[in-house]
Amino acid sequence: MSLSLCYTALSPFCRKVRMAMEHKGLAFALVHVNDPKKLPVWNPRAEVPVLIDGDTVVCNSSDILAYLDRRFPDHSLYPADARSYAEVRDWERTADTHLDAIVTVIGNWQFANLPPMPASLLDAARRDIGVVYDRLQEQLASRDFICGELSAADFAFYPHIASGAALDLKLDPRRHPDVLRWMKAMRARPEGQTDLAAAREWWANRDKQDVDTECVNWGTFRLEWLLANGQADWLADQVRRGKVLWSVGPKNNALRSAVVPT
Repeated sequence: MSLSLCYTALSPFCRKVRMAMEHKGLAFALVHVNDPKKLPVWNPRAEVPVLIDGDTVVCNSSDILAYLDRRFPDHSLYPADARSYAEVRDWERTADTHLDAIVTVIGNWQFANLPPMPASLLDAARRDIGVVYDRLQEQLASRDFICGELSAADFAFYPHIASGAALDLKLDPRRHPDVLRWMKAMRARPEGQTDLAAAREWWANRDKQDVDTECVNWGTFRLEWLLANGQADWLADQVRRGKVLWSVGPKNNALRSAVVPT
């Protein structure tokens, strides 16, 4: 077995995959990639995570976890029962789309060279993330983990909520006590401790990271969240200034990757 994970601790999706792989007890190498143009394999979206398993390359965190569950069925990430599987995927998708859009949009101001954040955006983030936290509180009120057993849903949510806490998008201990309990339990797990150390190390060495601070790939759901919160003019100005990375079209950042398809 020769597994490699193209990874940066800046990405909640990379953190999700690394935690899941450690939960499954897999041996793998980390290929640290902050700049998508330096990916060692082709990814049409020019982003991480990317899993390399011999001559098999898997992109997208959910696809990676699904692949790993089929390739290495021990310590499964998804239930075999169809109804339970659908529940896990629903929660995982919520983390990967709705929650990521809020946390990552606000987080972009922590590392990218952007003009001042629009005044209303942080308030919008707090409003919308509170809805997610409320739903999660209801789910965790009678469960140790989001879907009963530890699953892909937990590994998807944890990095985003942990990042949110550092962005002033914190849980309310009185309103979300069971989410806070769950967060503490996830952080105390071995994979949670590894994730915490990796995130702290990345930020402690922020000035040494080769991340692109001039252009931002806002991504599909992040872009939608920005527009839904009245930032069309702000975003249009960023496009005009050439400050946006694209995953599609003639300016697709993947076209400038180190590896091109043959």
